Amino acid sequence: DNLEAEIEKLLEDISTTLFNRAVERRENMTYEAETLEQVKEIADTKPGFIKALWCEDRECEDKLKEYAGVTSRCMPFGMQENISGKCACCGKEAKKLVYWGKAY
Repeated sequence: DNLEAEIEKLLEDISTTLFNRAVERRENMTYEAETLEQVKEIADTKPGFIKALWCEDRECEDKLKEYAGVTSRCMPFGMQENISGKCACCGKEAKKLVYWGKAY
């Protein structure tokens, strides 16, 4: 019974450690961009994700893919309220915060 408790504690510690490392790695590999040129520069020089605002226009999404080589990866639910700023591609009022990334 004591051995089971020790194993359970060890597994919990391992799980917590792995989760914390993953969060830290994601945070360290996520960069912010405000313009199309910044998106491209980051995409060309750094691995990971690019956090940028988007107007929801399909043309901007296509341009980001063609020019910078990135596609939308995630639109975090908790970050979509009170969006304020300009689309990184066209400069129009943004409607979504998006994590963009390259496919490898």
